[in-house]
Amino acid sequence: MVALPLFDLVLSATEPVERSRTVASQLLQSALLDLQQIEKLDESLMPPDSAHFDRATAALIRGLYEDWAHQAEALIERLGNLERRSTPIEGAEALRDAHGRTKAMLSVPLEHIEEAERDIEEGRTKSLEEVRRELRLGVH
Repeated sequence: MVALPLFDLVLSATEPVERSRTVASQLLQSALLDLQQIEKLDESLMPPDSAHFDRATAALIRGLYEDWAHQAEALIERLGNLERRSTPIEGAEALRDAHGRTKAMLSVPLEHIEEAERDIEEGRTKSLEEVRRELRLGVH
């Protein structure tokens, strides 16, 4: 989304708001496609099983998600400003949802993911039935 300065220029111009909406729509579609590409890359680099967790690769992929989230946040802010001047932009809610999911995923530290992978590998897991039983009993 290197085009954010261009979007700023279009937003600040005295052009009809429709031009800004067109650019906004193109940028949000581009952002969603960028995220899809990161997800595809993530899936293709995912180890076949939890025993092969590659921290270096995971950190690099995480960096891609972080960069995307930062850029998406900046775009979402601009979209909000434009929407306040006109009407909702088609696809903006999908971008907001994708950003929220990405931020939620990034809220889990790599250390916790690595630890969970080790737990699975070493058999320190609970069955779904055990989890249900504990939830019903209110056990923590």
